[in-house]
Amino acid sequence: MTEGTIIKEPIKVGNLNHRSSIKRLKDMRFELFKTWSWKLERQISNLKGKSHCVENEALLIDRYYDALEGLELEILRPSEESVLPDDKTWPFLLKLPISSFGICLGLSSQAIMWKALATTPSTKFLHINFEVDRILWCISFALLAIVFTIYLLKVIFFFEAVRREYFHPIRVNFFFAPWIVLLLLCLGVPPIVTKNLPKALWYVLMVPILCLELKIYGQWMSSGQRKLSKVANPSNHLSIIGNFVGAMLGASMGLKEGPIFFFAIGLAHYIVLFVTFYQRLPTNETLLKELHPVFFLFVATPSAASMAWAEIRGFFDHGSQIAYFIALFLYFSLAI
Repeated sequence: MTEGTIIKEPIKVGNLNHRSSIKRLKDMRFELFKTWSWKLERQISNLKGKSHCVENEALLIDRYYDALEGLELEILRPSEESVLPDDKTWPFLLKLPISSFGICLGLSSQAIMWKALATTPSTKFLHINFEVDRILWCISFALLAIVFTIYLLKVIFFFEAVRREYFHPIRVNFFFAPWIVLLLLCLGVPPIVTKNLPKALWYVLMVPILCLELKIYGQWMSSGQRKLSKVANPSNHLSIIGNFVGAMLGASMGLKEGPIFFFAIGLAHYIVLFVTFYQRLPTNETLLKELHPVFFLFVATPSAASMAWAEIRGFFDHGSQIAYFIALFLYFSLAI
């Protein structure tokens, strides 16, 4: 019997047994993830002490490592039972993770690549048509608008699910993705759309990235449960790439201090993340031996740093070359 059939059945007043049977049949398993469900708050209230919110957050991240496996902690362990029902179709909004913005990242990066191939003097012999860049840019912009709108609906109707993604040690990094995509779209905007973007747009796009960094980087340094040695994974590069892409866009607009500020932040934290990966402390999760698409974020970060510094300096100097050769070495290390 479907849920719609249950709602439409007439209920006689006074028939308590019939009412109770309908309440039992009504599936409440999705209520946990709905906005203002307050189920999580009721669980927090059962904990003792004034620091119950912090304890609950600590339990959440430990629970992720205990219940999930895989490079992106996306696979439920055989010993665990899914909260969501297998005998019922899940709401579409619950099926859309924050990592869906990764598709937009890939397309927007392609748009910039084809624009560079079409405009760089050294690649003129390829005779790349400008229409390729325009088509990819329009597709990227449309896809971002669709994914952003759908995820916004998820925030409205299933805020508890979004909050759990924020607590997820891997998916939290993808909250940077929509802002990075917007930065890439600004870098790759075709001349037919606009030739000069307002400088105020750069500040608008960098404010959310700065707010996320203050929270995430602070947890890396001071949070016992979310310190970098515990949660280090390739997707952490997403929280750093935004600094270099933002510096690149700001420098292309003629800004000075702002791009250098974000480049310095990105460089400092990239060095820390790079060293953490090479150390592989006992608290780290072991990386998979099989090649995974997220591994190429190792190449993306120094590549973005190389282009950002070249844009800041105005030419491809030694600093840009160093970052470029680091990216080249990491690329061959992954390919071999």
